[in-house]
Amino acid sequence: MKKFWVALIAVALVAGFSLSASAADVKFSGSYYIMGATADNWGLGEEGTTYSSYGQRLRIGTEFKVAEGLTLNTRFDALEGRWGQFGTYGKNETDTGRTYGKDSENISFDRAWLTFAVPYGKIVAGRKNSAAWGTIFGNSDFDSDQLQYIMNFGPWEVGVFTEKLYESWDNPDNVNYQADADTDAYHGYFIYRWGGGEGGLKIMYTNSAKNSDEVDGGFKSQYWTFQPYAKAQFGPVFVEAELNYYYGDYRSYEDGVNAKDRDFRALNAYVHAKADIKNFYVGGLYAFVQGESYDDGHKDGGDYTVGGTGGRSWNPTLILWNEYSARWAGRLGSANGAANGNAQEYAGEAMSNAHLFQIYGGFKPIPKLDIKASVAYALADEESSNAVGAAAVEYDDDEYGWEVDLTAAYKIYDNLTYTVGFGYLFAGDYWQADNKDNKVDDTYLLMHKLDLVF
Repeated sequence: MKKFWVALIAVALVAGFSLSASAADVKFSGSYYIMGATADNWGLGEEGTTYSSYGQRLRIGTEFKVAEGLTLNTRFDALEGRWGQFGTYGKNETDTGRTYGKDSENISFDRAWLTFAVPYGKIVAGRKNSAAWGTIFGNSDFDSDQLQYIMNFGPWEVGVFTEKLYESWDNPDNVNYQADADTDAYHGYFIYRWGGGEGGLKIMYTNSAKNSDEVDGGFKSQYWTFQPYAKAQFGPVFVEAELNYYYGDYRSYEDGVNAKDRDFRALNAYVHAKADIKNFYVGGLYAFVQGESYDDGHKDGGDYTVGGTGGRSWNPTLILWNEYSARWAGRLGSANGAANGNAQEYAGEAMSNAHLFQIYGGFKPIPKLDIKASVAYALADEESSNAVGAAAVEYDDDEYGWEVDLTAAYKIYDNLTYTVGFGYLFAGDYWQADNKDNKVDDTYLLMHKLDLVF
């Protein structure tokens, strides 16, 4: 806890020394959650164990208003981990999901950025969220260093910005230490808002030379991303849609490399509709994240077709793709070595290589209580693991399975919600991986969660 208090004191000192007494205006926001979960046969093998744990995270954001039109924002996370892994008896060791340290080491300042008014708009500079755009589909809570210029003209918002994703410093201690082996992205976007909705388009160009210094295999990646979206309210019906298309050179090899270049062609799509009928609501969605075929993964010069994911901020199910379940219960379907999509690093936290169909309905008997049920069916786009950074493996089936979820959320206070949930996955044969003789069995998840937002 020592470092936690030091961090809070540091924030207070920054506020005290950087702001005059008359101009001091500090706003705090944040969240704190505690989640308990019991997962049965999470590996989806023939015989699995039951695992239970509690996890938590504290997140604090601050906004310092230095002067009219000038603000400084910061954000940090603290005490993120499982109960029992911190404090007197806590150990600094690898858990089922990820590695977390002792509580004295478990605080992370993630973001700091300035916003100041300039003619015709504002400039935003610093480290902030990198992957939020359009609908919640495809969004993840990532950070990057950015310089933005944003303009507003009536219902129009127009912005341009540059993003530093990787800096290769001329230092042999770094993995890639060439002077010119950086990864940069350049964005331009517009958003049009009207009384019943909004729509927009973002175009991004990514230039990555991070892998250009690899011995006997150096290459560059240069590609475009097109991201249109729309949201609209028609009476009691809300609809939204988003499309993400990637186009360019995934691997453009250096001269002298004995390999064929690989093109980048990838598509992700999402459409969702919801209707409110008095105390009831019903809805449905379809989401698609393209995978990579086994042939393309093995073929010299084959297209690369994995662009992004469904996003870690989008949690359509309790089991198949859910950031919190995957974080605290571990990787789903590991008993037979199956990969949950193509995104190896965040397997299970974000949808990839999949078609997802879902219908849901809910009832609010009182304003503070929301009871919801959903049924989802998921298929792999390609019968191949092709996880990022791993060798391509051809699978025998494409069915992830059917998932049924039931949740009830009650607002104890306006800012405090208690949720209980049950999810059951009728696991498909995709989880056999590359051996049809592997046995697959179902899994269920019991969870409850306290969410404080302020």
